[in-house]
Amino acid sequence: MQENFIDHEARKSGLGSSDMPAVLGVSPWVRPEDLFEIKKGRRPEPEESPAMKRGKVLEAVAAELYQERTGRKLWRSNQTIRHRNYNWMLAHLDRRIVGEDKGVGALEIKCPGLRTFAKCRREGLPYYYLVQLQHQMDVAGYEWGAFAVFNSELWEMIYFDVPRDQELIDLIHEKGAEFWNLVQTEEFYPADWSGVEKTETRPVEIPDAKQKIITIESEEWAAAVERLRDAKEILTEAQALEKEAQAELMKLMEAAGAAAAEGAGARIYWIPQAGRKTFDVKAFAKAHPEINLAPFYKNGSETRPFRPYFLKGEARYAE
Repeated sequence: MQENFIDHEARKSGLGSSDMPAVLGVSPWVRPEDLFEIKKGRRPEPEESPAMKRGKVLEAVAAELYQERTGRKLWRSNQTIRHRNYNWMLAHLDRRIVGEDKGVGALEIKCPGLRTFAKCRREGLPYYYLVQLQHQMDVAGYEWGAFAVFNSELWEMIYFDVPRDQELIDLIHEKGAEFWNLVQTEEFYPADWSGVEKTETRPVEIPDAKQKIITIESEEWAAAVERLRDAKEILTEAQALEKEAQAELMKLMEAAGAAAAEGAGARIYWIPQAGRKTFDVKAFAKAHPEINLAPFYKNGSETRPFRPYFLKGEARYAE
């Protein structure tokens, strides 16, 4: 199938593969009502997050590594293509896999951080990744595609082929057409629109503030908030990687029947220890209700904990 190339400005005239997870209600970053406002031109496109910038920089590295490990030939085109039958469907392919007996395939490159990469390795790819690739395959008219998921910290890549999933593509056609029709005909996003597959979300519970809340809109405040957000994401990724490494080491030590082991510049102890003995105040109070325990409680010094809460998710394409 010959691809239908369009110019950059025309990309605003439809739904791309990165939009489709929001349309189906499976995007962790963008709500369908937010995407509606963006497509109506009433809200700007999301600014590049650090994760987006990382993906752009590492894309060429990941593509080269994919070629080395698979022996496949890749072709790159910076042009956006439009579906021949569904005018609202657009796609920008990271790479095309050429020279294969089964025809040309679409390669989707992802360069997530440690947390997302570790989760992909444990649980498989998230659904919104798959939606993006199937959207691209359908726009390009390909029967297959592939993923290359690369993490630079570990210098590790997960890669595999994905066949065309017509059932998912039919869902993309149905819900995408409904959503794009809303963008073209409705002034406001209908709250009761049933075209989105709702996913379970757990809202952040923010306690009521007893103090007056002021709004700070300075650039310094925004930059500091962004650094805090990035730092917390990095910390979460590092903790996930640490747990995964610990589990792997314990598995290897268990297989070797070792409670202590060393190698590669590390010595690891995994020795059973008796539990700590603590005084059960509640049990004591229940057993001796006649004793007033209040005088035995010690009041600590006043503290001022720093507790950030990130409010409703603004559009941030993270990974």
